[in-house]
Amino acid sequence: MPDVQSPTFESFEQCDAISPTTRTNHLALYHGYVKKYGELSAQMAALQARGPSAIADISSLKGDITFALGAIKNHQLYFDSLGAEEGQEPSGVLKDLIVKSFHSVPQYLVDLKQTALQGRGWAWTAYDLDQRRLFNFEAGASNGLPVWNAVPLMALDLYGHAYFYDYGNNKAPYIEAIMRGLRWGRILERLEAVRK
Repeated sequence: MPDVQSPTFESFEQCDAISPTTRTNHLALYHGYVKKYGELSAQMAALQARGPSAIADISSLKGDITFALGAIKNHQLYFDSLGAEEGQEPSGVLKDLIVKSFHSVPQYLVDLKQTALQGRGWAWTAYDLDQRRLFNFEAGASNGLPVWNAVPLMALDLYGHAYFYDYGNNKAPYIEAIMRGLRWGRILERLEAVRK
């Protein structure tokens, strides 16, 4: 299994929605997933070297690997989507696609907030390659966007570690603050890359 590249997240370090303590702890958790993925990948390589007799052992290990890798990729998307509050709004083809998919930017934001409030693990805005529309998804675990052939453009971490230190059990103000810190320009770049 290939090594996971661990980029720096300078914009996340500027995110006003979360305290420096939460940002530091969150990055440490992310690096723990990177380390865990490396360990699990080494175990997988050893089991695969044993051949067909290792099939039963590989099954549970694959679940652990997909969870670790999902946590890495979701956190990378989450960290990269956030920055300091600048009062930005979606623009260009992203805004056009939001309007096509949700009828208006405010309706998209309402749908995103409702999706995030229901979620236990993650919420994503993803571009569906078949329907050529945006959709907000949620899932209770890190190992998977729940719809095939949809590319996530933005992720919101809804696990308690993302907000409990700053907001206690009240997830709603965390979601509001995070949504104000979304880097729409970065999300637009991802959309343009996906549509090419």
